Amino acid sequence: MIVFDKVSKSYESKKISVHAVDLKIKKGEFVVLIGPSGAGKTTLLKLLLTEEKPTTGAVYFDTINIHNLRSGDVPKYRQRIGVVFQDYKLLEEKTVFENVAFAMEMVGKSDSEIRVDVPYALELVGLENKGYNFPDQLSGGEQQRLAIARAIINQPDLLIADEPTGSLDPEASANVLNILNKINDLGTTVILATHDRDVVDASKRRIIKMEHGRITRDDNDGGYHHPKKK
Repeated sequence: MIVFDKVSKSYESKKISVHAVDLKIKKGEFVVLIGPSGAGKTTLLKLLLTEEKPTTGAVYFDTINIHNLRSGDVPKYRQRIGVVFQDYKLLEEKTVFENVAFAMEMVGKSDSEIRVDVPYALELVGLENKGYNFPDQLSGGEQQRLAIARAIINQPDLLIADEPTGSLDPEASANVLNILNKINDLGTTVILATHDRDVVDASKRRIIKMEHGRITRDDNDGGYHHPKKK
């Protein structure tokens, strides 16, 4: 589904952010991306979102070289990706229901589709009874779950969660991970970038570690520090 083929990204400062990355992520996988600040994780995600272009190499999404897309085709490509951030990016003047509905309105979905799909998404993230609340009436964990519902409402092929538990307590973080697992079980490919060691250890998923712009580790069920011994 996703292929990074010898991808490097450097900037005018000569500092290389990503260097010669070869990576394949299959459809339906759940991948956890770890590494210290400045390791290149964010740049890797920006390349996938076409917010940055590689200096060398190519990024493919379903065999399409995404950086060769015409400018008019980029928005359609990005609709295939849902993104969740640490800071939620919710619309404070809109209710929970309206926040999710707005994402559907932006891609031209009908009122009847909105009436059916939004309650389902809210139920999936455990906010079925919060539809009339506003974001400031929710806890931090609930706000992040709302952000997830908005990110998946248009049924993306890929969900990118960039530090989604960074400001949450352990219980709320565990709830977010459970929801991401549920979404993955429904068929959506998930990339989770995180510094949260407890979340990484609990995920029991494929771990990809970046250091100094390179992938230094790629293994399954490894935990934060070391792969599990067989």
